[in-house]
Amino acid sequence: MKLNKALFISIVCVALVGCHESLKDRAAKECKDYTLKKCPTPIVENTRMDSMVYEADTRTIHYYHSFFNEADNKEIIAAHKQELRQTLLAAVKKDMGTKIYKEAGFNFRYTYHSGKAPKTVLFDQTYKKGEY
Repeated sequence: MKLNKALFISIVCVALVGCHESLKDRAAKECKDYTLKKCPTPIVENTRMDSMVYEADTRTIHYYHSFFNEADNKEIIAAHKQELRQTLLAAVKKDMGTKIYKEAGFNFRYTYHSGKAPKTVLFDQTYKKGEY
């Protein structure tokens, strides 16, 4: 009886670890595929999505964007930082496409670079479980 119970627990643990790993693999594949097929996106409302990357070490889906035209301005972004945070948080909460990742406790990070000076980060925000 004890042997059967121990065997059952071992099988369940292996199955759960296998599912956990496949979710990480799925995130990496989905991010890579999205980037290859759709990025960079067209510029819409002075913003372009450049890529989407899964960072396994922090369990983070990282979205890279660029600001253009009027939005590509450090002072304007700084003045609207709180509004940007709230807008992105609302988008994370509402996004049903990331539901399984949210349920698994993944992080979501948004980095916005300058379109004129791509090495310049204008905005960077990470949302963790409990925030979304």
